[in-house]
Amino acid sequence: MTYGWAGTILRIDLSKMKVTKQPFPLEWRVRFLGGSGVNDWILWNEVGPDVGPLSPDNRLIFGTGPLTGTILPLGSKTRVTTRSPLTGIFGDSSGGGLWSSELKYAGYDHIVVSGKAKEPVYVFIDDDDVEIRDATNLWGHDVYETDDMIKEEMGSEEFRTASIGQAGENMVRFANVMFDRYRAAAKAGAGCVMGSKNLKAIAVRGSKGVKIAKPKEVERISEEIGSSLNLNLSPGIAYFAKYGTTFLCVFYNEIGCNSVRNYQDVIWEEASNLPDEFIEKYVIRNLSCSVGCTTHCSHWWKIRDGRYAGETGANPEYIVMESLGIHLGVSDLRAILHFQNMVNRYGLDATETGTGIGLLMELWQRNIITGDDTHGVPYNWGDVKVIEDTIENIAFRKDIGDLLADGTVNAAKKMGRGAEKYVCHSKGLTEVEDVRPHPHWALAYAISTRGADHLKAHCQIDKHGRTDVSERLFGTPDVGYALSPKNKAKSVKYHEDFWAIVNSLGVCAFHPLSLMLKKDPKRALGIEDYAKIFVSVTGVEMSQEDFVKCGERIVCLEKAYNARLGISRKDDTLHGRWMWEPCPSGPGKGMKAEDYLEACLDEYYVERGFDVETGLPTKEKLEVLGLKEVSKWLERR
Repeated sequence: MTYGWAGTILRIDLSKMKVTKQPFPLEWRVRFLGGSGVNDWILWNEVGPDVGPLSPDNRLIFGTGPLTGTILPLGSKTRVTTRSPLTGIFGDSSGGGLWSSELKYAGYDHIVVSGKAKEPVYVFIDDDDVEIRDATNLWGHDVYETDDMIKEEMGSEEFRTASIGQAGENMVRFANVMFDRYRAAAKAGAGCVMGSKNLKAIAVRGSKGVKIAKPKEVERISEEIGSSLNLNLSPGIAYFAKYGTTFLCVFYNEIGCNSVRNYQDVIWEEASNLPDEFIEKYVIRNLSCSVGCTTHCSHWWKIRDGRYAGETGANPEYIVMESLGIHLGVSDLRAILHFQNMVNRYGLDATETGTGIGLLMELWQRNIITGDDTHGVPYNWGDVKVIEDTIENIAFRKDIGDLLADGTVNAAKKMGRGAEKYVCHSKGLTEVEDVRPHPHWALAYAISTRGADHLKAHCQIDKHGRTDVSERLFGTPDVGYALSPKNKAKSVKYHEDFWAIVNSLGVCAFHPLSLMLKKDPKRALGIEDYAKIFVSVTGVEMSQEDFVKCGERIVCLEKAYNARLGISRKDDTLHGRWMWEPCPSGPGKGMKAEDYLEACLDEYYVERGFDVETGLPTKEKLEVLGLKEVSKWLERR
């Protein structure tokens, strides 16, 4: 009997138009848990360094975890993994919504897509019935239209969709995969890979549920977690429930890590009005994006006046308000909400879209580019019409949008004239939270396997000054001192492993983050809690030590994947003004990453047991983690 996991991996070969159902090996589950970890293992074994991101032999892997779709109030996530067409290296991303639970209920833990269809297709899954169907009529339609058309064809609203918009069809290198219309697996260009395979969507409906090894114990744990989510006990949960992540606009002004006008500043007072304006003027009701979640941090909104009157949507997240608002000098919330619908419909990563437009606006500001470069369009800060037109042009690869469609770093390289100096990134992936005054975050961005990223080693201990939590986890208060680089390597290593586990279990990141900030930090969810939950759900007895080792194994596997692509310490760095320009304001005024990053990297590699000179996992480290076959491959290489 399989508990927690559905027990089947679904393989879709689009070149052969063939569907295969593979038993999910128990060994994989014990070593890599599910979700992110198993996706990584499949990618390692099936996408070698000779397989390009847009090759039919690249894999597009969807993964759920053993906790996905259970009664646990932890939310449910889908992990999407591939070789990234944006950066050329390891790429993955998470998406919320009900699609992940529906896939589990249909009886599948992972979907592995290979090959390329001759004509547009979509995959139909209804429990045991799996078909590859013609999608010619869907091609050219946006995500919202595609979702409507598939449900109309099925005659049922019960189907959940993962789909691409026109950006994926046109192989914009940062196109995303959209779940249930409003939830994005945004990073690394998975939608571009999906488009390269002529795969428009995967529609799924399931009725089998998830079997639990110890139902009474899981019910008890669920009640305990539900109690921990009490708004009075946890300020973090209270803010998430009321504002979603939009409250970060205010908080990041206070601690100085917003990105204002392409990282030229970290504080913008107009940003502080956005969360309350959103709640008071636009929100209709709160929403939960997935099964079991009681936090309901999403919102259904409606614009009631102005140019976009009548437009509705869900969310938005802080990243959208930042990337398409603060980063571009836009404070009109109606425009930001409209931009969010645009990137959702077209299937575009909001961050890369915003950093590309932000680059043009700064180059225009500095007279580095002129109308001769922009088809006569002036790129002034805050110009809503220009931003709107450019988003569309990126999705359809028109005019200067065709340049931006290959990613912000690639666009800067093609433009020349020193444009790269104004792009903040790591390994070709941009991000919009400024890291100069926060050494933990700077180090986390630098070593992230998919490039600059706020989630791979996400930590709120330093930003909230939680020296008490730092003391409990690391035996020192240092991690709670935001501006100090001391002992941040300990924190980055811990959080990397922690999030690898969370992403492999298939649950949401917001709960452990917000519970970490409870008035009673001992009640926060830690690795030891997830270890107990895992055993109760799956019935697989695993010591806490072995469970922790799963997280480290997954992280090291991703780093090994990049190592065979030539990624090493030289690439674990930051670019743009994060490195060379002192932070202009806020608590970290005067700080820049080049002053502390190298020392933090030395400490990080020591913490990891890696070679300090190369930044690579050692043979001994890989073998201790049970990755002997990976070690042998790298040794041969």
